[in-house]
Amino acid sequence: MLRVRRGVYRLVHFPAGDHEDLTAVWLWSEHEGVFSHETALALHDLSDVLPSRAHLTLPEAWRKRRLRVPAGVTVHFADVAKSERAWSSSVPITAPARTLNDCAAAHLSPELLRDAALDALHRGLVTRGELGAVEAALQAFGGLGS
Repeated sequence: MLRVRRGVYRLVHFPAGDHEDLTAVWLWSEHEGVFSHETALALHDLSDVLPSRAHLTLPEAWRKRRLRVPAGVTVHFADVAKSERAWSSSVPITAPARTLNDCAAAHLSPELLRDAALDALHRGLVTRGELGAVEAALQAFGGLGS
């Protein structure tokens, strides 16, 4: 067995899975966290930008906990409904509409946000009506366009 992080081990004679680093963080969150924001954007293949930190949304009730957040992880607190979740290999991520709206609320650069939203619309991952926060965030920058 190989120690991946405190309390998380993997068998060395089996190949590492996709997103092994994220899986270890998800296990740390007791299966409660959902990868979100720029991390989910990258996992949905809506951005070429690789985030320098993993973004994990934990339930609002966790805000009161005293956490030892793993290195390289940014924690957000919000309740994510089952309908707002998806999976990328072995880790849960926010669904495309939730991801884009979270990124808008977190002030992702307008260029990246617009490109990601237009790509999601073009690929049929979201509808324009699901992107209220994105529309509002981009209004001062010419909106989403037509």
